[in-house]
Amino acid sequence: METTTKWPAELAGMSWSGLSPTERRAGTILLRDTLGIASAGTRATGLEPTLDALRALGSGDVAVPWTDLRLPPAQAGLALSALVHAWDFDDTHDDAVVHTMAVALPAALAAGTHAGRSGADILDGVVVGVQVLSRLSLALGARHGMVRTAGLGSVAAAAAAARTLGLGLEGIGNAMALALPAAGSPHSRQVVEDSAVNKRLQPGLAVQAGLTAAAFARAGVEGPAGWADGTYGLLAGVDDAASTLFAPGWEGAELSLKPYPACRYTHAAITAAAEASTGIASERISSVDVHVPDGAAYLLVSRPFERRGRPVIDAQFSIPWLVAAQLVTGAVDLTTIAGPTLLDAHVEAFAARVTVHQDAEGTATMAPATVVLRTDDGQRHEATSPMTGSPEHPLTEAQLAAKTAACAQVGGHEPGATVADIAALAERFADLSPAEVGPALAALGS
Repeated sequence: METTTKWPAELAGMSWSGLSPTERRAGTILLRDTLGIASAGTRATGLEPTLDALRALGSGDVAVPWTDLRLPPAQAGLALSALVHAWDFDDTHDDAVVHTMAVALPAALAAGTHAGRSGADILDGVVVGVQVLSRLSLALGARHGMVRTAGLGSVAAAAAAARTLGLGLEGIGNAMALALPAAGSPHSRQVVEDSAVNKRLQPGLAVQAGLTAAAFARAGVEGPAGWADGTYGLLAGVDDAASTLFAPGWEGAELSLKPYPACRYTHAAITAAAEASTGIASERISSVDVHVPDGAAYLLVSRPFERRGRPVIDAQFSIPWLVAAQLVTGAVDLTTIAGPTLLDAHVEAFAARVTVHQDAEGTATMAPATVVLRTDDGQRHEATSPMTGSPEHPLTEAQLAAKTAACAQVGGHEPGATVADIAALAERFADLSPAEVGPALAALGS
């Protein structure tokens, strides 16, 4: 069948050096953003016991950045993925609705470090992992109950690890096929429904499965040929999936870097609130109306704010709370939800003034939002904002540096040095020899 026989061959030929200069620049910025976010991961709720549990399973030879851990590759991949996804601040493919680097980078790094591969080999794996997760998600579309990052992550992680290991056509195909039993769960969205912090672990569990599948493939174990388009394959019943999988270009250049540590569907509303409130003290604002599109994804973040589970998840998935935090404090960054603002009674009370209407034009795919403020003098103040951080509205160099610095601050690292160290490492990563990769990663946070 076309998908299962031809796609692994195409993936085996993808490489960092084969990207265009524009795509490589996007990839370097993506690497900077991801390593910076991970610097704050250890301070997220639930991460300390997670890392302790992984430590108790036994040591290995893969250094986990920003920690003192050295773990076997599958556990190291899970740990790094959890650090990257810990604050829901990692990249988003706005059309595919997946976080790619929480899967691709940990899988490639863990496989490559363990096997003594170079920085270029690891980046080849990242290129493939990003492509697989994005294209599978685009082809499959939304599925009831599935968070696609977790639901498709095992297959993407297997491909990333296999490409890093240089397994070639057969090895990549078998790795993806062997990861199939860990893919497609229709239950991964329950963590969002319950505001559960283990949401940040789901991509890592997929990475763990994918790394194991790649190890099996490297040893010569074979998987089912119809893993993609067989009767029970991932893409069974999907019309013309091949046109999506084989489309030209690298999806890494289409990724958005989040300006705010929150669900992507909230971002346009936060930016619009900031623009509409310029020069207006929050005490003067009597009501706030936010207009976003219809659809189940926006419904999740549009509900009146209330404490449903863990406070950090409640806040990150609530337009009313995030808009209130922007209007009351003047900013929404990682220090907002990692600090005292998270439990600020004034912010929570102000959120009751924010009403979200799902009546805006557009689709449920990361559309602009309009915010209308009414002040105590009867004046109306309005602003409409697109989804900032997208390729069409990218973060500036200053914004990326500020984001990394805030993450470093939350993680207990020196902000200025962290920004500089990460930028330097990302720029030279492709030139690292096998002997240099492990020490370079271990040096982060040391």
